[in-house]
Amino acid sequence: MEQYKTGKWTEEELRQGLQKAAEAEEIPEKLQPEQMEFWLRQKTRKNGKDQQRTRGNGRDHMKEKRDEKKRSYRRWWCGTAVTAAAAALVLFAAGHSIDWKQGMKLEESVKEEKKQDLAAEGENPADPESEKTEGVTYQELYQAFSDIWKEQEEIEIASQDRGVMFETKESEEDTKDMAVEESGSQSSTSSKEASKSYGKTNQQEKNVEEADIVKNDGRYLYQVVYRDRDHKYAVQIIDTGEELENAAMAGEFDNEISEIYVWKDKLVVIETGWINETEEEEIQEEEGSIFEMIKGFAEDVFAARKVAAQETAYSRIHVYDIKDRRNPREYHTFTIKGNYRDSRISDGYLYFFSGCNTYRPRLEKNYKAYVPEMDGEPLSPDRIYLPENPDAASYLVMASINMAKPDEFTDTAAIVTAADRFYVSERSIYVADSQHFEYGKTGIQNDSTRIYRFSYQDGKMKKEAEGTVKGLLRDDMAMNEQNGYLRLVTTVEQQKVEEIVDDITGEVIGTDSVEFETSNSLYVLDKKLKVAGKIENLAREEQIYAARFMGDIGYFVTFRQTDPLFSVDLSDPKHPRILGELKISGFSEYLHFYDKDLLLGIGKEADENTGATEGLKLSMFDTSDPSDVKETAKLNLPEYEYAEALYDYKAVFIDTDKNLFGFYAEGYGEEYLCRYLLFTFQEGKFQEVMNIDCSDQRKYSYRVRGTYIDDRFYLLCENGKVEEYSLTDGGKLRELLP
Repeated sequence: MEQYKTGKWTEEELRQGLQKAAEAEEIPEKLQPEQMEFWLRQKTRKNGKDQQRTRGNGRDHMKEKRDEKKRSYRRWWCGTAVTAAAAALVLFAAGHSIDWKQGMKLEESVKEEKKQDLAAEGENPADPESEKTEGVTYQELYQAFSDIWKEQEEIEIASQDRGVMFETKESEEDTKDMAVEESGSQSSTSSKEASKSYGKTNQQEKNVEEADIVKNDGRYLYQVVYRDRDHKYAVQIIDTGEELENAAMAGEFDNEISEIYVWKDKLVVIETGWINETEEEEIQEEEGSIFEMIKGFAEDVFAARKVAAQETAYSRIHVYDIKDRRNPREYHTFTIKGNYRDSRISDGYLYFFSGCNTYRPRLEKNYKAYVPEMDGEPLSPDRIYLPENPDAASYLVMASINMAKPDEFTDTAAIVTAADRFYVSERSIYVADSQHFEYGKTGIQNDSTRIYRFSYQDGKMKKEAEGTVKGLLRDDMAMNEQNGYLRLVTTVEQQKVEEIVDDITGEVIGTDSVEFETSNSLYVLDKKLKVAGKIENLAREEQIYAARFMGDIGYFVTFRQTDPLFSVDLSDPKHPRILGELKISGFSEYLHFYDKDLLLGIGKEADENTGATEGLKLSMFDTSDPSDVKETAKLNLPEYEYAEALYDYKAVFIDTDKNLFGFYAEGYGEEYLCRYLLFTFQEGKFQEVMNIDCSDQRKYSYRVRGTYIDDRFYLLCENGKVEEYSLTDGGKLRELLP
């Protein structure tokens, strides 16, 4: 003991001392495994530590935050033979300090604890072997993830050897009428204000509201802002009444605000962030000189090393009461483990989707490592769906909230998948999971998409079907539901893989792709997600760039050197057929039905011979005869090379009733250009309404959005700057500085 206290023991001397001390101890007869298991459980606990992430500044900071969403989870394990031996001797030597006189009662306690564990995991405590009719058990999830974790660890080790970081696979009737009229963003305004026309979020389904970073209720504007001076995020509420002024700032967040909703008199703020979770073991003090010595040594070891450290993503849903726009009051906050993926509001309920990664825990009972959490509680296993042969150790977590009374989750569910594409109709939630080539496997392979369908009503969600189609979804608008059928278009990449054999030894030394081809397909799936109709092998060596469906007609664009715009007749779901194919220069990356017989395309011009892009391009297509679609107007914008609108449809401000659309565009020629472009379509031509120079990014920041109220147009900047313009003559009327 004296040697230990003075720290003069070597590791070998300590090992020998422990062995002699243990041999001198008499082993109690009732030192049974179940008793030791119970005692160990009582003496071990785990703690989590929340730590704020450091943040950078400006554009680099924003990019870093967005890149963090793709960051994989890393783990560090530690332990030595000495530590393991010490732990074993602690248990052995501590036998005398445990009261074994009530051995039978202890065994009953152990059995009762196991029953409680089984009940907590959704099993019948009276019959641990009984099978569940719904969901899975936590043990089944652990077993399903084990092989995937092992594979990820092997790849991570190999990647570290090469000096790179491994990224895991990752890894959007009266009440309805009111929702359409209000677009989820009307407030308690006067009848005069309610009659105003104003800009709304560009969304896929008319009756299904989508979140965005800018909202408009006809009087007040709302936008997510980032304040450089204190590195905080907030929601700016701007009054456009008699004065253009800040009405209030809702929230003050260290973490990024992804998107917001304004639903009647409620503001929903979706915050995303990370915390560091540390799993540690602490040995509780017991009487006895040997235990004290071992405990002291173990504490030294565990104090020097982390048993496991994890960086975990969390999403928080903050609901504010904004009946008084100048005094927003936080009403309730929900917390969901995982990265925010997408959300919708339909029929008065918020449906929320997040992606939750997992990691291998030291102990299977550490559910925190591999079970989703809602408000800090593990999700019940009967609400978790485990597909056959899962290929990802991650979840899509789903939750619903009643917006009329957002006090608690209405429903929660999760499915084991790395899915990250969503389409929500008025009846169903569709989730798409991309399945890529299985590298190293020989034969003909193609990528594919696994699709899950959930029905939803009054906030309740239920998994109804799953299916698979060839190819991958390349466009956010590539899925659409009508009359119970799901229509979708995919790009299919197929390869033939053969073994590489050593000419001399005949030994297989690897594999190689000897053939590779690309094509496109259209599929019609029934309610069970079985293929009802299809068209395959379209536009070889090209890929989908844009898609849109309206009624019985579908349109999609492929591209290699020219832009074929396909029109498809879907009136007979079992026998879809190509109606026409329009080939023009360039390609559209976003399609929008502008009028009954007009289809707007926003994309890029390209050289017909080389396919090299030559700036942005606007196209208007006449679809009065779907079998003979014509490009009736186009406007080339060669000075602009990039627009967020090409990749995020919410970045497109568009109101076909107002005959206005616009977006923020950038050019990288001799002079760097940043401008907000606003257009109308009249007399068969595109006409520019406004061209606002935003190149001074110290004033305008790096994100600019546009919206309107009646005859006023508003430019909103991420730093809080707001400008008001007249839609009559284009002149600037008022300005709000950050």
